[in-house]
Amino acid sequence: MSEDQKKEMALLRYRIILPMLHGDYPDQSQHKYTVRVSEKPLIGPDGKKKMLTPSTIRTWLSLYRRYGFDGLMRRPRNDRGQSRSLSKQTKERIFSLKSKRPRRTAKSIYDELIEEGVLYQKGCSLATVQRYVASIRQHIHMPLKEDMKAFEMEFANDLWQIDTSHGPYLQMDGRNHRTYMIMVIDDASRLIVGYGIFLADNALNVQLVIKGAIATYGAPKRIYTDNGTPYKNQQLELICAGLEIGLNRTAPYHGNQKGKIERNFKSVKEGWMYNIDYAQFDCVAGLSQSLGEYVDKKNGMAHASLKTTPWKRFLEDKERIRRIDKEVLDQAFLHTTTRKVANDATIRLNTALFETTLEYIGRKVKVKYAPDLSQVYIIDEEVTPPKWLGLKVVNKVENARTKRRQVLLSEGI
Repeated sequence: MSEDQKKEMALLRYRIILPMLHGDYPDQSQHKYTVRVSEKPLIGPDGKKKMLTPSTIRTWLSLYRRYGFDGLMRRPRNDRGQSRSLSKQTKERIFSLKSKRPRRTAKSIYDELIEEGVLYQKGCSLATVQRYVASIRQHIHMPLKEDMKAFEMEFANDLWQIDTSHGPYLQMDGRNHRTYMIMVIDDASRLIVGYGIFLADNALNVQLVIKGAIATYGAPKRIYTDNGTPYKNQQLELICAGLEIGLNRTAPYHGNQKGKIERNFKSVKEGWMYNIDYAQFDCVAGLSQSLGEYVDKKNGMAHASLKTTPWKRFLEDKERIRRIDKEVLDQAFLHTTTRKVANDATIRLNTALFETTLEYIGRKVKVKYAPDLSQVYIIDEEVTPPKWLGLKVVNKVENARTKRRQVLLSEGI
């Protein structure tokens, strides 16, 4: 199982135990919840089905509470390196057939591939095709009837909605640059808890806005997003898992399910964006400051549905707010990768070289880092508790002046 598959499996386990962490399962007891969940097989990232037991689910909960998200990571298997029966071309053909007719079965696809000569019964089993079809089912659009009932959370920070919209044009270097507004609102109070204006709509900027919102207003139970690339990525899932936050997404092509955030953007554009002179701004920071002033004003204005201001409504639930320690928050938003330490005790990260220590030479190490490389750490998991070693960029001039330890040969040889 690859590193990405290990993370995906850990995320599947996390989604199962999340209701137990928050105590918001619909069952009468935690035990009944685990019994109900274990009645259906868990489909792993490799498409394989596995039946669960209530004790297994309770074990995952215990591991998460003791070790955090890392406790849910799967240990390496002994059967690595085995060949896969389906070639890339065959997988593409299966995906194409399933996409054209989403309701057709894996058996009918298997039979058609054999008739076409793409597959041979002795070389690939029906079960292999069934597992692959199961793994891609979430990516196939199935026309389903929807329940479009309006909803509203009971308490502040039960659910945040986040989305991106086009912002004002910014003139820099003699050219007009489109900007993007990323905003987060609390569902129960309509309070704008996070915002930012950027020159790019990407995952890093989304994470920056979410981090600022959590630092200021505490952690939500769940975050609701659409299926856009900035929001649908493993890194955001890992961040949420590390902070005990659920991550829900709208159904594909159904962005209207985020009605509150859409109405919020309409209000912001009418109340701020259409009333400013774009020519007064020559940098993103200036636009962000102007937007921030409007957000403060809007959060203090009476909301028609609430009969009070978003800020006052949010403060009604201040005793329920879950604050996150700054160090824990910073660590949760670090990205993770693996690197092999070179013979000169360095690792390369995004074209930059970082110094480690001699003991890690030749070892594969887990590396956590801020996207701007302002923080880079090696996580040594061979000791308990794991040791965090901060790294700095290689200074070759300084290293040239440093005296190196010489290997002394014994006399008489």
